Amino acid sequence: MKKIPILSAVTLLSSATICNADALELEDFGGRVRVEHSSQTHNDYDRSLIRLQPEWELSYGDSTEIVFKPRVLLSPGQFDAAYNDQVERSEASEIHRYNDYVSADPFELHLQTRVGDGYMTLGKQQVFWGAADGLRVMDLVNPVDFRDFIMAEPIDSRIPLWMANYQRRTDWGQLQLLWIPDNTYSDYVADPDGYFLTSPKIIASPPPSTTAISVEPLQRPDGDWVEDADYGAKISRVVDNWDLSFNYLYHYNDEQVVRRRWVGDEGLVSFQPSYERTHTLGGSFSAASGQFVYRGEYAFDSHRYILSEDIQQNQGIERRQDFSYVLGIDWYGWTDHFVSAQLFQSVISGNDEGLVRDKVDSTLTLNFSRDFTNQIWRIEGLFLYSLNDRDSAFRGRVMYDFDDRLSAYLQYENYAGNSKGVFGQFEEKDRLMLYFDYFF
Repeated sequence: MKKIPILSAVTLLSSATICNADALELEDFGGRVRVEHSSQTHNDYDRSLIRLQPEWELSYGDSTEIVFKPRVLLSPGQFDAAYNDQVERSEASEIHRYNDYVSADPFELHLQTRVGDGYMTLGKQQVFWGAADGLRVMDLVNPVDFRDFIMAEPIDSRIPLWMANYQRRTDWGQLQLLWIPDNTYSDYVADPDGYFLTSPKIIASPPPSTTAISVEPLQRPDGDWVEDADYGAKISRVVDNWDLSFNYLYHYNDEQVVRRRWVGDEGLVSFQPSYERTHTLGGSFSAASGQFVYRGEYAFDSHRYILSEDIQQNQGIERRQDFSYVLGIDWYGWTDHFVSAQLFQSVISGNDEGLVRDKVDSTLTLNFSRDFTNQIWRIEGLFLYSLNDRDSAFRGRVMYDFDDRLSAYLQYENYAGNSKGVFGQFEEKDRLMLYFDYFF
């Protein structure tokens, strides 16, 4: 990958700031240490991790701020294979492995300064374009680290990207413009004992065992900081108590497209993974009324590549258009209670003959929580159910706050149903977790 100019920009701006040490001030220092242990209930696969994430906030004058939030992962007593294969990441966003047990990365590092009537944020950062529970519709700017599949909180599972993010208020509402030269995509687990994907809805099925296969190198964008960059724009405003946003993203889809073809003279099947461009046009809406909040997101993708069961036609891939949306309702009717229900649907153009998925793919979710004893105790539950595959995922959590700095969590994750489904593929990987968060 070519060197990303934004890295140089951040370095120059930071250097210029630091040169005037009298004007550089430490506004805040803190962070989080998470100690966790998890055990899969159907086998003897255990995992222990220590996540150290300090955070520095510095200011320069009245209009410039620098945020640095590095992350260090320790896996004591075991080999951590989660980041063995980093083909999905650009060189600038790789996890740096020091040995089998220690890895680190900058995670977030950005500078924000006033430019004209708005603010420019340069550096490695997260951008939040969606707030749906469990699945993504418009939250597409940052790819996802699937180390914990979909069970981690979004702020921990999003992969920050190097980008330029400009925001300003206009007569039409709040404007946001994005330039993202970081060719990093969703990072899937390489460890077969972890959440290694096997569902034929996501991973191209191998040919019969009697057929030889060849896997070609992943075709990645060249890293050209103009032609291969992602670009986005968002307008958000309030109209008659409705929070509205209109979003556009020209980007490489974060999931690999795997083409398959017979190599007749060699008697084998060749697999060719790559990343493909798409235009995504969508938005979100939400409004509060009494005890309820009504909300939704929608997205239209111009290019969605769906796996086909017939590798003789179009190399096992069908290109379609996709319209996806989520409708949700949140209820706050009881003190210290929260209940939310959602309907996700994805509808592809054309028919679904020969495809690994249905034309309309539907998922229901239920999210609930309750606080006890002046918010010292908290219980949470998230349930997802696929109407097409009849499989499900559940996350239950009990939290206890010792004080303002230390919290303990006991979490159980369950997968059930069709092993070919997105959730059911992990039916043998239910997990029990105990972890502690210490904030300093």
